[in-house]
Parts: sequence; structure tokens; C-alpha cells
Amino acid sequence: MIYSPTAQYALRAALHLARRYGEGPTLGRSIAEAEEIPPSFLPKILHSLRACGLVKTRKGRGGGYQLAISPDRIRIRQVVECIDGTIDFETICVLGLPECSGVDSCALHDHWKRIRRDFEKNIDRQTLAEVANGFRD
Repeated sequence: MIYSPTAQYALRAALHLARRYGEGPTLGRSIAEAEEIPPSFLPKILHSLRACGLVKTRKGRGGGYQLAISPDRIRIRQVVECIDGTIDFETICVLGLPECSGVDSCALHDHWKRIRRDFEKNIDRQTLAEVANGFRD
């Protein structure tokens, strides 16, 4: 697995907020319901995104969560690395084995080796705004 389940939830939550950027805060329960994220788990994820400077909160009436900066300035990699830490694509096995290397490589090693550089460049370049624009509500 390339991203942890927590990072996948974080991406879904961040994309939800990106699609609503400029509309004001969104309630956590609305995010959890729309993105099928366990409601008890979402605050931890949003807290981590807040600690990374990607999300801000407003308490009280009219409160909730929103992106701290424009979604066109947040890269997909930033969200993932906020949750999972630095991603080392050179050692990630696409089949989930403990380590990827040329020694005793898995059946997909050569194929993965060719596409991982493109994948890494893509998440470095692609913003939340670009991905969010591909969604239809």
C-alpha cells in the first residue's frame, strides 16, 4: 500500500474542504458523512492537518473546519506526508512487501520502478484544487 488508510482519509477530508473553499467552515460530522470517514477518527486526522498548517478551525456557532490556505497552494504530497511522514518511493513495494529492492524483487518490481518516478512527480505537482475540480457534487 502506498498510503496508509489514515492518509487516504486525510486526502478525502482535505479534498472535501477544497471543494468548499471560500464557503466558510464545514462541520466535522458533514465531512465524515460525505466522505465515509469514521466520525470518531476524523478529529484526530483534522488535528494533524491543523498541526501541519493545512487546516484551521473555528469554534462556536458557525464553526467547523476549513483549509488554512488556498487549495491551489496545497500539494497532494503535503497532505499525505503530514499523516504518514516522508514517503520514500525507492523502498515502497507496490505489493506491500517490507522493502523494495533489486535483490529478491517481487513480480511487479520492474513495472513499479518505471512508474513510481512519474507517480512521485505527479503528487509533488498536483494540488488539492486540481483534484477537487475533477469531482462532481
